[in-house]
Parts: sequence; C-alpha cells; structure tokens
Amino acid sequence: DELPAPLPDYAERDAEEIRERIRWAGIVGLGGATFPTSVKVNPGPRQKIDTLILNGAECEPYITCDDRLMRERAERIVAGLKILRRLLEPTQCLIGTEDNKPEAAAALRQALQAADQADVQVIEVPTKYPSGGERQLIKLLTGKEVPSQGIPAQIGILVQNIATAAAIADAVLDGK
Repeated sequence: DELPAPLPDYAERDAEEIRERIRWAGIVGLGGATFPTSVKVNPGPRQKIDTLILNGAECEPYITCDDRLMRERAERIVAGLKILRRLLEPTQCLIGTEDNKPEAAAALRQALQAADQADVQVIEVPTKYPSGGERQLIKLLTGKEVPSQGIPAQIGILVQNIATAAAIADAVLDGK
C-alpha cells in the first residue's frame, strides 16, 4: 500500500479529514488505555473542550519512555499539540510533567517557544504514583474532578499522552 500524502497545510483542512488521517494511521492512546484517538478527538458539536492536557507524567514508577521522548523529540510533541489545537480549539493547553524530569520540561518549553506556542504552560507535578493517571493529573493541573462514572470531556477537558501527540504529528505531517 502507498502512504498518503503529508498534510503540512492541516490548518486549512477540514477537521474531519484530519481525524480520518488519525483513524487511518491506527493511532490509539499511547499512555496505556489504547482508546482510539480519532474517536477521542471528536467530542461532538455539543461538547466544547476548554482545556487540552498533554500527559508527560509516566503512569508507573521506573518507566522512562515519555521522559526520553520529551527530551529527544519535543518539537514533534509540540507539532502534535498544534494539530490537536486545530481540531479541538481549546481555550488553554497544559503539559504535565513530573518534577524529577527538568530536562524534559526544559526541552518542551524550548520547543513551545520555537513553535510560537508560548501560551502553553508546562507544569511540573510531584513525582508520586499515580500522578500520571488521567484523573489524578486533571485534578493536579486544574483542580477539577472528573465525575466517577464520567469522562473528562464532560467537564471540558481532553487528555492525550505526549507519545500520542507525537504519533499524530507523524501521521498528519509525514503520512506515516
């Protein structure tokens, strides 16, 4: 099979076309839940996402894959963030990292500045299990709680793992 053409002009394209590219690429949540990303980034016309959170806090102790990705491919994570911003049009974007990963936080801040995304906050949270869990990170970053039987979109929040953001950039910008 031939790879689809890259979409460097994604900002001018229809959101449905971008979601279809994400679906085609088979991208799922890479934080562990593996929920289809094309479904997650389509909350529906009646559900406004006010806050987009990228989760760079590892879910389990001793895991370092997100740390390495933030250090080595921060610009790709930020490229994915920009695509997610185009799809969701949130009023604020936050990136949560653990406070024992200063190099990762610094790399993200530098990449955000270089990509004209300086309004995105990188917030360091305590390195304490289970800070990397979606609900726990939402509480730490926003003070809001997800209803026990609900999902974050119900309170206007969408969380994506930083590796998922990088994969979105790979799919949309490179046709991978």
